[in-house]
Amino acid sequence: MKEFDLTFLNQALAFGAAAFLIPLVIHILNRSRFRTVQWGAMHLLESVIKVNHKRFHLEQMILLLIRCAIPVLLAFCLARPVLTGSRLLEGDAPVSVVVLLDNSYSMDVVGRTGSRFEDAVDAACTIIGATSRGSEVAVIQTGGRPTPLFDQPVFDPEAVVRRLRQLQAGYGASDMQSALDEALTVLSGMSNSRRELIVISDFQSADWDAVGANVADTIHRQVEAMDIKPALTLLQVGESTSGNVSVESLNFPARALGVGQRLSVRANLRNHGTTAHDTVRVSMRIDGAEHLVSQVALAPNGITQALFPCTFDSPGSHVIEVAVATDDPLATDNRLAAAVTVWDSINVLLVDGDPSSQPLQGETDFLSVALTPYTFGRVRLSDLVETQTVSVNDFGEEALKTARVVVLANVSKLSDAQLKALSAFVHQGGALLTCAGNRIDLNWYRDVMFAGGTGLLPLAFGAPRGQIDDQGKSSRIVAQHFEHSALEFFNEAANGDLSTAEIRQWYELTGVSSDGNSEDGGPEPDSDVVVMARLDTGDPLLVEQRFGDGVVVQMATAGDADWSDLPMRPCFVPLVQQLVTTMASQILPPRNIATGEPAVALFAPDEFTGASEGDSATADRAEETADGGLGVPLSVVTPGGSRRTLSSVSRGKMRLARFDGTQRPGVYTMTMPSSDSIHFVAETSRSESRLDVLDDPRLAALGTNMGAELVTSPQEYLERDRLRRHGQEIWRYVLAALLAFMFLELVLQQRFARVRI
Repeated sequence: MKEFDLTFLNQALAFGAAAFLIPLVIHILNRSRFRTVQWGAMHLLESVIKVNHKRFHLEQMILLLIRCAIPVLLAFCLARPVLTGSRLLEGDAPVSVVVLLDNSYSMDVVGRTGSRFEDAVDAACTIIGATSRGSEVAVIQTGGRPTPLFDQPVFDPEAVVRRLRQLQAGYGASDMQSALDEALTVLSGMSNSRRELIVISDFQSADWDAVGANVADTIHRQVEAMDIKPALTLLQVGESTSGNVSVESLNFPARALGVGQRLSVRANLRNHGTTAHDTVRVSMRIDGAEHLVSQVALAPNGITQALFPCTFDSPGSHVIEVAVATDDPLATDNRLAAAVTVWDSINVLLVDGDPSSQPLQGETDFLSVALTPYTFGRVRLSDLVETQTVSVNDFGEEALKTARVVVLANVSKLSDAQLKALSAFVHQGGALLTCAGNRIDLNWYRDVMFAGGTGLLPLAFGAPRGQIDDQGKSSRIVAQHFEHSALEFFNEAANGDLSTAEIRQWYELTGVSSDGNSEDGGPEPDSDVVVMARLDTGDPLLVEQRFGDGVVVQMATAGDADWSDLPMRPCFVPLVQQLVTTMASQILPPRNIATGEPAVALFAPDEFTGASEGDSATADRAEETADGGLGVPLSVVTPGGSRRTLSSVSRGKMRLARFDGTQRPGVYTMTMPSSDSIHFVAETSRSESRLDVLDDPRLAALGTNMGAELVTSPQEYLERDRLRRHGQEIWRYVLAALLAFMFLELVLQQRFARVRI
């Protein structure tokens, strides 16, 4: 309950209340002024006086109290008493106000009076428009991440209102703890002594449950510790509703995809309400054109899936989108998109450490067949992968120019120049697969390629195992649920079983501590090395690690049939395909990102400028661009339709473009000067799709923990604010009480006198 304080506009006149002493003194003096008169019949009245003495005394005390109250009330009336919510009246002094405006996608819920966000904007405009002259205003949008409306607080409320009227909701789920911290930081740097923090939100349970009692208490302590304590106000907008349907997520393989290759997209749909939906129309669009339609049934509070197979006729960047057609209060989450990159080809450079003129006797022969099965089978289908096989002597910087993936197959060791070129290739975004074999120089791989964890290899090749050691025991790949995107293909039994292959020989893959001692069992506990697959002996078979912008995968056994029968198994072709295509896709920055994450694109200079082979002038300009001499701008179209311009920077032999304004979920289209476009899809957590909001008891508890007032409308806030600033004059009520006491004194005096008579 809000406590009110009493103050006076004419405080000096309040001291007139001391006039109550006048009737008190008169009463005392009159009691002392009497004389005794001897009267013969007095004895007849003694019994009456004794009986009525108490009544006489009570009547006198009542009249005395009323007569003392009359001058007190008169003095209070002249002093003009005022009730106020603060100790000092602030009047029309300027205020520093920060408004936390919830623009997350749950604010798109439509009610009887419009969307929640429209109500929130109306409330913010009403409050900001009523601020005093000289006030400074800051608005922080909470959707996605805290985003100020202006770079700094402004002193023009009309400009803030105009900008607010242009805003839209539909942004990512709110991080209210970060938003509150940001608001308090902004408030601490503002100039006025009167400060306000107003939170306008639908108070979605998913957002505010994270702001538990501990966080709310922390916010309260931060406010109390500030030199100038702001007043906190919580304003809830919108009505509680339910019965929402959403597209929860899209699942599809993360590997590289070629033209004409099939992509299976699994859409997860959720019913957040208690009403069943027997027939829900689900459609899939590719680049804006409807591709497939399906119908599903959604049980109350249930989830179901819809599977959409699709292919792409052209390489480049594409957008797939799944939408449900249903009548619910929130349409924003009824669709979900994803960006898909379709490759024209992936150039793989195979470095053969043990070449042979005999068929399938070379170290890379099985790998080459597995990567280009249509080419070797003379089938009228095109392979996504194009391979080039070179010997160790022919391997170098020139061979790396067109490669996206390099495979070192049983390569003994590299020269310093070859290693330098390979390291630069991977660091700048290339992919490397290293296979073991009988020719590798273990000391060189440990000391140079691994180099104590600072080299190219994730782990060092350690002791030999299997038939090449004393035990002579073979091993098999552990059958498990694979988490890595390159191997999750084998989680379905129909795609092959890796555990059927017999691994006869392999090397331990070990980490090496700082003192040079071998650490068995794979990577260090704090290492960023990912174990993709293990043997049933516990030894890692495939490990992966990022190196700069690129990725390195290390295999503990050979890539041919000398050390295992894996190349003879049906699972070998999909295994190699999945490894290489996944590695190739990982070297590109992700195109499907979370809201707030940057959209990053890497370009080769010829891609960036649109240069073609033989165009020497353009190629020269491309080279100049790569060196930082040219700053050719790019453009980004946001989901809201606005176009932003950004520049690129040099990053090795590549150009890098970065766009940070991805708070709004949806498709961002980046267009290069060559007119090629790539797409990024920013998506947020679907937690707000459950439309529960804080009920009155929970909202009241939140306000209590934060030390904040709760209001239900901007008008209520303004009335409370007016009370804080100007107070509530009550002299009229005091005057009425004065007149009532004067009339009561007259009536009681006459009544008591008649009784005595």
